Amino acid sequence: MLTRDYIEDIVKEGLVQDIFKMEQSYELMKTIGSKTNEIKSNILNTYDELFGTIQYALQTETLLAAARIYDSPSKKYPTRCIRGVLQYLSDNTIELPNIREPYQLSLHLKYMNAPAELISIAFSGSEIFAQHFSTYIDNLLNEPEKIEALDKLKQFRDKALAHNEKVDYKIFGPTWGALKDLIGISKNVVGALGWAYFSIAYVINGEYILSKDTLKTSNALNKLFKIILEKSST
Repeated sequence: MLTRDYIEDIVKEGLVQDIFKMEQSYELMKTIGSKTNEIKSNILNTYDELFGTIQYALQTETLLAAARIYDSPSKKYPTRCIRGVLQYLSDNTIELPNIREPYQLSLHLKYMNAPAELISIAFSGSEIFAQHFSTYIDNLLNEPEKIEALDKLKQFRDKALAHNEKVDYKIFGPTWGALKDLIGISKNVVGALGWAYFSIAYVINGEYILSKDTLKTSNALNKLFKIILEKSST
């Protein structure tokens, strides 16, 4: 597989899809949570258990999607994950294709609040940029609070979601705030690689444009709640 094709496969078939699943599930879960009082206080009370079950399933999907994004790279099981693509960039700098959109890439890095040195390297060629960009993202993920959130995410996925492991302590996943911070990093990685190697605008003016599409289902659910509540009051 060509180098560009390999990177594009990880980004499109892995990171982009899991970011979408994570955000879509999270927004649906948040919408149901915001309607808790309405569900318990009128005709929807009949479906309280149903919405609780749906919300739990959405929580599981949210956490699993985030965990897949931050899986550990493996030669035996080639997961489409951030650390995998960063490792690939670092290990294959000489074979990497030329940067297609250095100007847009530099703008994206500015919106990321990346160091000035990294921003200037966007114009220095793929070999230099890939190494420095991988190191920069790796350093972000190795900050103490990120390590803690990633450890909690992996432990919760492995011991409570993927397996029902008997342990002598309560297992907690990361906070939703910490999870959104991690997804923010993955969006920036996708945005940078999109400009660098595919000429695809995943992020424009600092906004991850696919996030709007993830709101379609939660907006539809809000409309459904409104219709049901209006009919129940007549």
